[in-house]
Amino acid sequence: MPEATRRDASADILAEFGVSRETSRRIERIIETLDDWRARINLIGPREWPQVWPRHVADSLQLLDHIPPGARIMDFGSGAGFPGLIIAADRCRDSRITLIESVGKKCAYLRAAATAAGLPVEVVCARVESVTPEPVQIVTARAVAPLARLLELSAPWLENGGIALFPKGRTWHEELTAAQQSWNFTCEAIVSRTHREGAILKISEVIRHA
Repeated sequence: MPEATRRDASADILAEFGVSRETSRRIERIIETLDDWRARINLIGPREWPQVWPRHVADSLQLLDHIPPGARIMDFGSGAGFPGLIIAADRCRDSRITLIESVGKKCAYLRAAATAAGLPVEVVCARVESVTPEPVQIVTARAVAPLARLLELSAPWLENGGIALFPKGRTWHEELTAAQQSWNFTCEAIVSRTHREGAILKISEVIRHA
């Protein structure tokens, strides 16, 4: 995608989601940092890069409508920063946000992008299961694992009424059915604004079957 076309795409997406000028600037700094780092480490493939705004940024921005102000937010498997850094770009003034990522080079990128965008996020370089859970209002994860595994990882963090937001593609029905074999939970499937067959799975009250 030519640079001018990408700029037009980014402007359209930022306008569609109604983010502020300050949030827009922060997101642009994140994507500039990603562009700088992607040639050095495996953050986003060359085929994915032309779709970084409509596929990755927009997919992350659609979660904002479901996150209350002042929420304590944990993002699992943050990778290239979707959705964690994008959420932080909008909510960094009123929310405490932690990104958990197990790959050291990706953690270095996340810290660099957060610094470039002026985001006071915490980056924890560890596997999710090795981090001591704490009560949170929101858990997010995108393209990390099947739903059943995400429920296993997130259940200890959601014990005090927290909510998980998991964007999923066209296989979300199958993942939901598989997860229900081992877990009891409440799930609202919200139609995705970015994926014709996808959904945001809004999950709470997660309890493993006895």
